[in-house]
Amino acid sequence: MREGKLSNPGAIGLGGFALTTFILNVANAGIVPQALFAALPLGIFYGGIAQFIGGLLEFKTGNTFGMTAFTGYGSFWMAFAFLMYAPTFHLVSSNLLGPILGITFVSWAIFSAIMALLSFKTKDKTTIALFILVFFLFLLLSIAQYTGSKVMTIIAGYEGIATALLAWYGMYLAVKSQFE
Repeated sequence: MREGKLSNPGAIGLGGFALTTFILNVANAGIVPQALFAALPLGIFYGGIAQFIGGLLEFKTGNTFGMTAFTGYGSFWMAFAFLMYAPTFHLVSSNLLGPILGITFVSWAIFSAIMALLSFKTKDKTTIALFILVFFLFLLLSIAQYTGSKVMTIIAGYEGIATALLAWYGMYLAVKSQFE
């Protein structure tokens, strides 16, 4: 790191989002259904805490958009993991989990739509494309949750994999910029 210059916290935010999103959606797509059991701890630590910290560091750089995105989606991952574990600890009844996840996904689709609209202000094609994909991912997850459609879950899974790959590309660009 050069003296006086902050590192780009977006790299860790994008990395945490990408990896956790990829693992969960490999499970949703039915490629490795057991991957859900890896996605939940990652949702707490890498997709959750690490991404949240990236958002807090975006605050230090003055990037309100990055702060909102990374603390928001970091919070999503921690809350999602908690909700998935909640029935195990008898905090939420298993029969209530479906509607709870449904409204959660709808709410995050709305948040993601707002962020997608704001992403156009960045004029960065990768950022714009990423937030559009994230919006559609939550929209597809909402539809899958409320319809109970396995096909829709699989479609959401493949769309989520594409979203994760684009987030990893954004992480690559953020880290690569350090060397330019």
